[in-house]
Amino acid sequence: MTRRAELRFDIRKDRDSTREIFETTTGRRVLISGEPCRDLPLDSAYTLAAYMSSASMVFVVEILH
Repeated sequence: MTRRAELRFDIRKDRDSTREIFETTTGRRVLISGEPCRDLPLDSAYTLAAYMSSASMVFVVEILH
């Protein structure tokens, strides 16, 4: 698994107990299929961010401007 310091995507608190995924280099929220990755439970957000950041994966993502 990718070490935490090398993640291109990470999570941050969104509302109350939910998280959103953002790009670490820009701080912008990630969109998948035009929808922001937000309102996620902590375990789901962490898993998805780690999956997206893994070295074996290549993603084309849209970032909010």
